[in-house]
Amino acid sequence: MNRPQAGYTLLEMIVVMAILAMATAVAAPPSYRMVRSWQEATQVDDVLQQLERLPSRVRATGSPLNVEGKESIPLVTVPDGWALRAKTPLQVQANGACTDGEATLVTAHQTIDLRIHAPFCRIQRPSP
Repeated sequence: MNRPQAGYTLLEMIVVMAILAMATAVAAPPSYRMVRSWQEATQVDDVLQQLERLPSRVRATGSPLNVEGKESIPLVTVPDGWALRAKTPLQVQANGACTDGEATLVTAHQTIDLRIHAPFCRIQRPSP
């Protein structure tokens, strides 16, 4: 009596591999976009934290910071290809007090308007 062999045929293995390949092709692009959006969100949060730390960085330099409208904001580092510009004049005194102002952060995929509130440079993202 011959016993049937245990295992899978080559055809069964090819079918399973084809199904896995199709599932990967469907699921991979959204996953990559999701990871990129998480990375961008993390970088945006980093820039906003740098803006909120601006008064202490100005205090450390000992000299006031005056940024005229449409200029980039010094002492804040943004990723390559991004821009952070003051929409209105922004002043941070040597003691760390800042004036109200508005800025725009332009990333690779979005433009974010920001309000800077005196006297502590608190950042607010206006509602759309």
